Amino acid sequence: MRNPLLFLRRRRRPDADFAEEIAAHLELEADRLVAEGLSRREAVHEAHRRFGNIGLVQEDFHRRRTIGWMEAIPQQLRRGARRLVRAPLFSITATLTIALGIGATTAVFSLVNGVLLRPLPFAHPDRLVDISHSIVLQGLSHVDQSDATYLYYRRANHVFTDVGAYRAADVNLSAVGSGDAARARRVEAARASASLFGVLGVAPMRGRVFRDDEDLPGAIPVAIIAERLWQEQYASDPGIVGSEIMVDGVVHEVIGVMPRSFAFPDEGTALWVPIGIDPANTKTAAFDYRAVGRLRPGMTPAAAAADLARLLPKVPEAFPGRLTANAIALTHMEPVVRPLRDVLLGGVGDALWVILGAAAFLLLIACANVANLFLVRAEERQHELAVRRALGAGRGVIVAEFFSEGVSVAVLGGVLGVALAVAGIHALRSMPSGIAIPRLGGVGVDGTVLAAAAGATLLTAFIMSVVPALRSYGAGGASVLVQTSRSATAGRSRHRTRRVFVVVQVALALVLITGAGLMARSFQALRSVNPGFDTARSYTFRVQLPNAAYPASGSVVGYVTRALDEISRLPGVQAAGAISKVPLETEARQDTAVFMEGKVPAGGMGQAMPDIHQVAYATPGSFSALGIPIIEGRSFDVPDASRAPLQAIVTSAFARRYWGDEPAVGRRVRFAPVGPWFTVIGVTGDVHGTRLDEPPDETVYLPLVIAPGPAMANGGADSTRWSPRELAFVVRSSAAPHDATLPVERTLRSLAPAVPVYGVRSMEEVVDRSTARTSFTMGLLEIASLTALVIGEVGLYGVVSYMVSLREREIAVRMALGAQPGALRRRVLGEAMAVAVVGIVVGLGVTLLSMRVIAALLFEVAPNDAATLAGAVAVMGVVALAASWIPARRAAAVDPATTLRTDI
Repeated sequence: MRNPLLFLRRRRRPDADFAEEIAAHLELEADRLVAEGLSRREAVHEAHRRFGNIGLVQEDFHRRRTIGWMEAIPQQLRRGARRLVRAPLFSITATLTIALGIGATTAVFSLVNGVLLRPLPFAHPDRLVDISHSIVLQGLSHVDQSDATYLYYRRANHVFTDVGAYRAADVNLSAVGSGDAARARRVEAARASASLFGVLGVAPMRGRVFRDDEDLPGAIPVAIIAERLWQEQYASDPGIVGSEIMVDGVVHEVIGVMPRSFAFPDEGTALWVPIGIDPANTKTAAFDYRAVGRLRPGMTPAAAAADLARLLPKVPEAFPGRLTANAIALTHMEPVVRPLRDVLLGGVGDALWVILGAAAFLLLIACANVANLFLVRAEERQHELAVRRALGAGRGVIVAEFFSEGVSVAVLGGVLGVALAVAGIHALRSMPSGIAIPRLGGVGVDGTVLAAAAGATLLTAFIMSVVPALRSYGAGGASVLVQTSRSATAGRSRHRTRRVFVVVQVALALVLITGAGLMARSFQALRSVNPGFDTARSYTFRVQLPNAAYPASGSVVGYVTRALDEISRLPGVQAAGAISKVPLETEARQDTAVFMEGKVPAGGMGQAMPDIHQVAYATPGSFSALGIPIIEGRSFDVPDASRAPLQAIVTSAFARRYWGDEPAVGRRVRFAPVGPWFTVIGVTGDVHGTRLDEPPDETVYLPLVIAPGPAMANGGADSTRWSPRELAFVVRSSAAPHDATLPVERTLRSLAPAVPVYGVRSMEEVVDRSTARTSFTMGLLEIASLTALVIGEVGLYGVVSYMVSLREREIAVRMALGAQPGALRRRVLGEAMAVAVVGIVVGLGVTLLSMRVIAALLFEVAPNDAATLAGAVAVMGVVALAASWIPARRAAAVDPATTLRTDI
């Protein structure tokens, strides 16, 4: 084969020829003038004068050549398009294949770009960091900020221009003076310090942000709303600034509207109210706030962490309280400074990069498939191209034809792929909210995504055109023309390139199948975990009772008691209860220090360093409604522990940790170094309260109302009662879902019209939401793997079919000489399966290397799981066999007499 790059050098010949031609003309003219009697020097000078400006002539030549090339490009594209129109099956197959690859890659890249690559919508986002603490304490490894640490860090640091604090706190929103339940709604909100907006570097589109004096207890209540809420709830009222709204039963003045681009802490946040930290009355050991700092120019997160480590031991001196220097030392408490971007995105990045890699593999499979189709098409045109070459057609023109066809197919596939990507993104946004992808609202097909799609299109055009083009370029015209159909059999070298493409398809498809299989097994293992509660016919409804309307715990108990009485009388209701935190939901989680009687840990905070455990508050019927079994002891007697002996129920994991095989009932726990003891009256089965892929939670359940404050701290009379205001009603019903949920919602709204009911879902949905990210990743990988299987099967089928068509005469001769159809069928199958086996072997090697990437996404499944690998190989083998079977049967059905007669 001749060097296909020679034509690049030949492109300079027209310039050289043109220069030689000018020189020859000048020489001839000079010779004529010499013959007329001029001297050689005078003749040369006169010849140049008569010819004119040679530079302008050469410039005009170059210009006309350039215009000619520019005109040739659209001509070649039009010719390529016409050739594709004349081959509709080939064109449609190739275009759809490329569209699938580019569409998947574009859709996933738009997701990666919008979520991971696009800068945060804040001023100089690279200088924004999250400030928290690591801690070594049983049940706790991370804490955020307390009043004291936030105030001291902000005041004494040397690394930040300023520090802001915030806390997500959803609220009930309604119009002032309105008791209409239809106007009351639950909105995502955040409590923010006055400094937060300046730290983030954002300004309101209307009004202003909080002043420092509005960020103190007792200040006039004010609020800032999001543009989306302003448009949806208040119809873009231009007079919104200065108006009043009701937030959790308290009148607030609207002082500003934030632009839609401001999505903090997340995209759903629609309202901000002051955080109200009191410097004169800090809770030093309640780490309830997140903090954001803006680094000074030149500072790094590591330098900031070192500076805060210098300040942390001084916090107890500046703000005396439960956080002591001894507690900081014993718990190894250390500041942690991370880029804000990493904190806001969470762990979604790993899954998105894996999915993008799968989409890239799918695009490569599509390219290999279409390149194979183009190669077959090129070989079918060998005789035609040889004739054209013999008649004088340049090789460059022929090569350009293949590239024009490739560009045409790639562009059509790219346009269709972008349309598929837009539809895919729209479908993704319409998926259930359980798929928690941050910044999803900003995902779309923008200029960056279109540029990436264009790049992928051009790369695709090159990949699928270059091999056929080079093969056609190197094919000698004479060698092809002298071949007759009698001698044109298919040798190994002729099929080697096509087989390489098939090997690539099979190998990459095997990688995708294995990845999808691992995620499927991981998802199956996750869903097989017993959550510790019964999801069948169980539903949850959340409410938040505002302090303004329910100032006393007695009023909370009264509301809950009336609601449960009304709900229990509804048709089909079998059990009902109220609980502060439903298992596997993130709302209202509370971690509290727990002291066990007779077990004194190493000293520290106060008189003893406690363990930290999750505490939930529940009514007696909650366990029956959730289907949580009481395996030892009993449930609560009454919901109000301040009017009865202080009682507690613990999970089996908690009981095993502290009392082993000994009975837990009768043991006592408390929640302060000195205070009343709560007697354990029951033990539940293991409950996964946080995640299914983590061990069961060590949880303590308390009655809905307890007596903290003086009673818990000093063991005195029950003078202070406390209960959570954010509650979940849990109902078990034999009725159909709609018949079970709608009457409960109506009952709750009738008891408190201004209190919205939200988070209505079945417990099956709760479990589904907890596994949403795993199922999302698994679903996309399964789609990619199934598409890869289809493309790979089509590619293998096409290659085997073409091999059979080229070998029909050889097969006919073999059959005429006595070969049996079965033997020929096995021969064709064996050759096809040999290619598939090579692809599988290569794919296994790539799989073992690449599956380590998804190890962090797996649950109880190893990346090199033998059963999954064996299953993927079996699937790929079956697909390869199915793709080869029909061509093999066709080979065995060749009629030797007809084939040989038509060949004469």
